[in-house]
Amino acid sequence: MRRIDKGIFMQRTILLIEDESPNRAIVKRVLHHMPLTFLEAENVQQALELSGTGPVDLVLLDIGLPMADGYTFLERFRADAVNQAIPVCVMTGRTEDRHRRKAIEMGADDFIVKPVDNVELETRVKSLLRIREYQKRLLDANATLEGRVQERTAYLRAVLDELEHAWGENTLAYREMVMRLALAAEYKDKVTAAHIERMSHYSALLARRCGWSDEETVLLLEAAKMHDIGKIGIPDAILHKQERLTAPEYAVIKQHPQIGAAILAGSKSRLLQLAEQIALTHHERWDGTGYPQGLKGKDIPEVGRIVAIADVFDALLTRRPYKEPWPLTKAFDVMREGAGVHFDPELVEIFLANHGALLEIYGRFPDNGENNPPQGYLTPRPAANAAGTA
Repeated sequence: MRRIDKGIFMQRTILLIEDESPNRAIVKRVLHHMPLTFLEAENVQQALELSGTGPVDLVLLDIGLPMADGYTFLERFRADAVNQAIPVCVMTGRTEDRHRRKAIEMGADDFIVKPVDNVELETRVKSLLRIREYQKRLLDANATLEGRVQERTAYLRAVLDELEHAWGENTLAYREMVMRLALAAEYKDKVTAAHIERMSHYSALLARRCGWSDEETVLLLEAAKMHDIGKIGIPDAILHKQERLTAPEYAVIKQHPQIGAAILAGSKSRLLQLAEQIALTHHERWDGTGYPQGLKGKDIPEVGRIVAIADVFDALLTRRPYKEPWPLTKAFDVMREGAGVHFDPELVEIFLANHGALLEIYGRFPDNGENNPPQGYLTPRPAANAAGTA
């Protein structure tokens, strides 16, 4: 008698999409000993209607369906964000590699060749349901963190009140408060104060070269330091994970722009209004594939486009637990390759034209001891060239 893993398999729902009723009967007979509820569909339209009636834990999908094939279902099913984490196992008699590749590319998680082997079917279903269960547990764990995030937000609100009061009394104390507020989040990510200073000065340099006024540039210098403040709401287990993040974990990481914007929202301070905009938009990409809003081109506020360049550039040149500093020439190449894809191409051109000033900033804020010029340092161009980009 088979042993049911009750720790993993409580009652679960499988959407079985197969146009031939004998094949559906075989699948249910093989899995009858497991605590499963089956939703059965003979075509894509029925399957899509059933998938919207309630939670589904696994989809078993035949590719050779009448009218519209299984690939059509995959495309429409995965287009709904609610369904992106639900595992899909394709069952088909099409054995060519191109069918397997197409299914995986369109969002399938596993592939079984017909006629289905009973042991293989049971093993793969158990494996995919375990994955689904772990995903649910992770989402539940993230939900319990909301209270902690609210507590941290309240604390940061109190700090922000002090920060605004300090502006009227003492500019130096105000700047120190900004730095401490930024470090409250960055400390969780094991990022140094030197990184915060460098990327904010890179941002101010680029803004000045783009014609920003002295007052606007000073505001940006301070506001950019709070770009990742939302990381204070990200669980340490995800933020410090050395291995490749799972899709649900990466989705949690991608919440930090909205968390940061929420922390900074509602202030009358120009500085904090600018910091809110930076926190929300510094992970948007020129080609529209960034997050959280998927903004494209100049729909991304200029301040977000500026900080994105400065943040990535310093990350390339900085030692991290998982990498050594990149040579300057390689970092410049990566920034150029990102122009028009990740970054505003005009801003990248202006930024890289000031490489002498960038290296001066790099050396001014060392992580430990003195920062030597990165390997592959290029002799700066004459100052007149850099000035010509202003």
